[in-house]
Order: sequence, then C-alpha cells, then structure tokens
Amino acid sequence: MAKIIVLYGLPASGKTTQADLLCKKHGLFQFGMGDVLRAEIASGSDLGQKIQTTVASGLLVSDELIAGVLQNVKKQALETGIIFDGFPRIISQAELLDNMLAEIGLEVDLFALLKISPEEAEKRIEARAVSGNRSDDRDQKVINSRMDIFRQESTPLIARYRERGKYIEIDGEASIEEVYKEIEKHL
Repeated sequence: MAKIIVLYGLPASGKTTQADLLCKKHGLFQFGMGDVLRAEIASGSDLGQKIQTTVASGLLVSDELIAGVLQNVKKQALETGIIFDGFPRIISQAELLDNMLAEIGLEVDLFALLKISPEEAEKRIEARAVSGNRSDDRDQKVINSRMDIFRQESTPLIARYRERGKYIEIDGEASIEEVYKEIEKHL
C-alpha cells in the first residue's frame, strides 16, 4: 500500500533535502506546497498574483486554494504514495489533507518533525537565500512571520498526529545522513 509521509519543521529544517532522498529510494511522489505555489506565481496567472501578494506578506495561502490543489494529487497518492514536504502547516490544512486521503482510503502513515533551533533556522535561511532563488528568504519580515506562524501552530498540529500514533521527532541539526537513517527506521 502507498505510504503517506509528512515532513514538518521550521523553515530550512531540511524537509526538502530529506524528501528528495526518500523519494529516490522509495519511488514516492514529492509534494511541496511551496513549489506548487511558486510555480503558480511564476505562471503570472490571476491566481498566481493573489498567491504572490499573500506569500510576500508572510501569510499562509487560503484553505480554499489548498483544497483545490490537494484534489489534484489523489491519483498520485494511490499509485506511488506521497511525501508532503512542509505541508500541512496548520490544523485546518491537516483536516483538508485527512479528508482528501479518507476519500481514497488512505491516511497519514508518518508525521516527522525535523527539529532545529530558531537560530539554526536563521543561519540556514541566510545560506539558502544566497544559494537559491527564493526572494522570500531575503525578507526578514517574511522570515519572522513564517517563524511566528510555526511557533503558534506547531503545538496543536503535533498533538493531532501524536494522539494518532503517527508522530516522530528527529534532531534536524544532525547530519543529513543521520536524519535520513532515523526517518528510515520508522518507515
């Protein structure tokens, strides 16, 4: 049966790096809401412009948009399984995900928190801003907003998956290889 994995953590905690490694080994589809949203912004569509305004302010994109995007990955979830890279971020998004998965007889198998300190996140974001092409990594106001949202929303989201026996916590400051091995132990 297809695996459904959520990698969660502060910005720059290593979610995408680990998702890439896991996808290569297990043939899973990698779903990064940020990638999907950035592609829509790059398209220049009306929707992309609305998303750009929201992202530029550091706010989360509306649940209506997210629900629509999730409907597009049902087939992929059934065929290969999915690693959700940094999604869901808040309880309402988790509910949308759970509802979509229930429609096709699946559920989240593993919710892995890659735990790093805020100071480490700041260092990694600065490095990513230099090496990558993400304008949101260069705006301290946006970074602060993303960190604040994470702090406010992480406790109830973690509790949701902990209560379901799906939650693990991993030292995200360990080496890439050590983090990967730890995730693999739980698959």
